[in-house]
Amino acid sequence: MDKQDLLSDVFATLRLTSDIYFRADLSGAYAVAIPPENRLIRFHYVRRGACLVGIEGTGDWVQVSEGDMAIVPNGATHVLADAPDRQAVPLGDVIAGGALDAAGVLTAGEGEGRVQLLCGFCRFDEEINHPAVSHLPGLIVLRARDIGHEPWILAALRLLSLETDLDGQGMNGVLSRLLEILFIQTVRRLTPETTENTSGYMAALADPHLSKALLEIHRAPEHAWTIAELARVSGMSRARFASRFAEMVGVPPINYLTAWRLMKARLMLRETDLGIDEIALRCGYASLASFTRRYAAAFGIGPGAYRRAEKFR
Repeated sequence: MDKQDLLSDVFATLRLTSDIYFRADLSGAYAVAIPPENRLIRFHYVRRGACLVGIEGTGDWVQVSEGDMAIVPNGATHVLADAPDRQAVPLGDVIAGGALDAAGVLTAGEGEGRVQLLCGFCRFDEEINHPAVSHLPGLIVLRARDIGHEPWILAALRLLSLETDLDGQGMNGVLSRLLEILFIQTVRRLTPETTENTSGYMAALADPHLSKALLEIHRAPEHAWTIAELARVSGMSRARFASRFAEMVGVPPINYLTAWRLMKARLMLRETDLGIDEIALRCGYASLASFTRRYAAAFGIGPGAYRRAEKFR
């Protein structure tokens, strides 16, 4: 398992899925407020024209143009508008007014100027609070003009546009998979080389010292890791390692270890037939009672009850 595989491991455990809301055809004067919704990651891909995206409470507006994609994490309220001074109409009111047709196209606004958008979302197991998704910026913009040196992202965006224009059977299935790909590609590029941030989960994976500790935690979550052991693996002093890990990853190393163990346990409870005592051992808990208490404290439900609930989904 290398650095890239760690991120794959995280997203497999998060159970990432995606879907399309609608295609939007907006013209003239318009402002549509997208309401908050849990921790969804919302996408707005600009197929034609340009529009503004504003995040509630920031007062900031960002223009996205043809070929660009705006990504709004954490289910945040945001507005799509042609100008920053418009009175925004809630999306629910727009839809209630008959703006969404049977083909899944949302039409709003009147007059000159036109923008066509593809709007979708990614969701994940929201009971899991992994720093790869919990510490994302409030707004991420992929600009076609800026990613020419990253052909893998540019190719995914172009395929998104081509598939939407094709409008054939299976379109939503293809588009939803592309959104997942684009989201993982976007998280992968949030490194000090592509952003102004010198901290964050991807920065930690790129760090030659911290990445070694993260790799060992993912390889052997059942091991009784101590800060001293992880510091030795990283080639750092105990104090320096603990401080740098917390600063970059966002949580202390033992907290990360505990959270990762419980994430893996949640995955095994859902996707395997292993006994709960065996899952507890594989996730570093010698005592079933201790595992049960930890699991219930983290997720508000015991491991047995969670497994039974998942079987009826």
